[in-house]
Amino acid sequence: MSVDKSTFRLRTVHWLGMAGLGRNVGYGANKVFTGPILESLKVSQPLIGIILGLEGLLGLVMNPLTGWMSDRTVKPGFRRKIYVAVCLPGAAIAWLLFYFLHSPTPAMIVIVFFYLFQQSSTSPYQAWMPEVVPASKWGLASGYLNLWWLIGNLIAFLVIPMVWTINHVGAFVLTSTLMVLGGLITVFGVQEPVVAVAPRVERDKTSYRTLLHRNLVLYFAVHLLSWLSFEALASFFTLFIVHVAKGTQLDAALAMSVFTATGIVSAFLIGKIYRQTSPKVTLSVSLALYGLFSLAGLFVHSMVFVFVIVGIEGIFWSANLTVSFALASELLRQIVNNEALEERLRGGLFGVNTLMESAGLLIAAPLAGLVIAWSGGNYAGMFLVSAIASLLAIWFVMMIRLKPKQHDEITHHPVRHLPG
Repeated sequence: MSVDKSTFRLRTVHWLGMAGLGRNVGYGANKVFTGPILESLKVSQPLIGIILGLEGLLGLVMNPLTGWMSDRTVKPGFRRKIYVAVCLPGAAIAWLLFYFLHSPTPAMIVIVFFYLFQQSSTSPYQAWMPEVVPASKWGLASGYLNLWWLIGNLIAFLVIPMVWTINHVGAFVLTSTLMVLGGLITVFGVQEPVVAVAPRVERDKTSYRTLLHRNLVLYFAVHLLSWLSFEALASFFTLFIVHVAKGTQLDAALAMSVFTATGIVSAFLIGKIYRQTSPKVTLSVSLALYGLFSLAGLFVHSMVFVFVIVGIEGIFWSANLTVSFALASELLRQIVNNEALEERLRGGLFGVNTLMESAGLLIAAPLAGLVIAWSGGNYAGMFLVSAIASLLAIWFVMMIRLKPKQHDEITHHPVRHLPG
């Protein structure tokens, strides 16, 4: 159902952002604490690698699956909202159990459940935004949502570790509390609209083959390469700090906090100007500058320059995320030009979108590891992988064919609305 521009309020976007903030607090805390805690439980390094890799593997399965399931549900509250209502508290409970279970086998089991809950909510949650925000505000909404998501990362990379130094239990309780509160604010603060049910002839035309449209395939390739570029750096960043820049783990956490802080500012600004510039141009420039500054990392050997580079990189990575999230919905709208069909494909769209992120995570670490090994163990090799992936993505961006911007109108066909 179309969103009424006259009744839309920006607070809807902010309430929607709280679930993303909560999820990202858990996502970041996992990056910081899971490996060391498993190691403290005497889990072998190869097994730790397998457990950590299951996050990406579950993402490959759950994101398309829950996206498809949510598209096939029309009852308000059980289409997008239910995944946030169940999965964020479920992940929070699993995270707490992970800390309090002092035996390796139960700890490994509950952290897998944590990954399962985290991955299962992403596609329906992302598909929720275009259904409660007018198309003319998608770029602005993407900016604010990415801002809140990055604040979640900042809390995970900076605040939670600081709490950890004071009280270990407090750090895990705070993480779980923020996950639950973020999810509940979104669930109770954002309404789920009544979904238009297309006539049978239109339902028969609905097919996930639409997601294989040339423009979307190119977009998914860009998204995959973008995340490969990011994860190539993230996977070995702490080791680079310790072995090349001669810093500490705390320095690595501070550097990621700088990266996130500049990204927060960038998300707000890029969201504001999304409608005034071509998303292809903004995305290409962001990828190009991110890639070039990644190359600069090959010549960095001190923490001062690390902080400068990651601060600049955060700007362009956030711009990439902000434009990409809005552009995905815009491309789908231009392809189907029919609201009822669009509603039945959004979950699948963001399912594949998030699948690309998981694939980037799976590919990046092994690929960067090989390059590091080939370069004689020089961790700066990760910057080369990141730069090549980011610059290659520009080629796919330029092949996307965007229609001239109109007035966010789509073809409306007669539909039957379910009772509220």
